Amino acid sequence: MNKYLVAILISLIGLLIILVPTFLLPVCSPIEVINGDMHNHTSYKFMKCHWTSQAEIGIGSVIFIIGIFMLLMKSHFVRLGMSLSLIVIALLVAAIPTVLIGVCPGETMACHIGTLPGLLLLSVTLLIICSINAFYLKRHN
Repeated sequence: MNKYLVAILISLIGLLIILVPTFLLPVCSPIEVINGDMHNHTSYKFMKCHWTSQAEIGIGSVIFIIGIFMLLMKSHFVRLGMSLSLIVIALLVAAIPTVLIGVCPGETMACHIGTLPGLLLLSVTLLIICSINAFYLKRHN
């Protein structure tokens, strides 16, 4: 496989993982809570999907940076190691909204309808691309 194509695809998926929960298919908005103290202080309660979004932004950043590093690396073994690590990271991308943190329990909420399927689709795509790339790099060395 062309190393530039794979690296660009991986970087693009990392960027999409950052953008899906923030702009493209955003998670639920925080709930405004008015405290009954003297100052009538307003605070916000964040749903589970907010924390999922924060975790996915961090993981997407790591994927994006690894994709950029894959462009710069010449060694097949280093790129093979990066592909293998990205397989594990792709599983983590899927585990955060499903098992580890989760999304809101309501099936009609924005995070359940849009963000969750979007992140799972990106996770599976990353898993497939990195698995094919790892197999190719292992085979040609």
